[in-house]
Amino acid sequence: MMINNTGPGLFNRSRNRDKANRPMMRPGLAPVDWLLEGIAMAGLLIFIGFVVYTYPKLPAMIPSHFDGAGKVDDYSARGSFWALPAIAFFIYCMMSLVAFIPHQLNFTVKITPENALKQYTFAIRLIRYMKSVIILMFFDIAYSTANVALKGGSGLGLWFMPIVLAGIFIPIIIYLVVASKHR
Repeated sequence: MMINNTGPGLFNRSRNRDKANRPMMRPGLAPVDWLLEGIAMAGLLIFIGFVVYTYPKLPAMIPSHFDGAGKVDDYSARGSFWALPAIAFFIYCMMSLVAFIPHQLNFTVKITPENALKQYTFAIRLIRYMKSVIILMFFDIAYSTANVALKGGSGLGLWFMPIVLAGIFIPIIIYLVVASKHR
């Protein structure tokens, strides 16, 4: 079996050579970067604190899945409540690590010494924003889970999914437009 190394995909050698030739630099932090990092870190700490505080009060069975309309459609043992902050913490750590190697990221434009700093800044800022959104999303899921388990709440609500999708995809679209303008 022969692998085609000239086309797009995982085994494209020219793409890997391009990454190897990119400038290795990390942009400094602007006030907006500090703000995004602060929101993500504070959100994660508050989230973990909420779970530690709420866990002992939860009943033996808690909501573990919500349907597209935000209504509970499955229950699990209360120990599953720890999965939410564990996943959020893992994602936070992985995204933080990825931000340290912007020269290894995939970009929609060719990275040159002239545009590298701007492109890296845009990409890392998007990562910081996404960390904050993901942590807040998991926190909201945990809050809704506890609310249903303790007070008989209705679930995530109909607006949860559209708000999360907009919070994720609108900034990605903005990033793609801004990054393409700064080739």
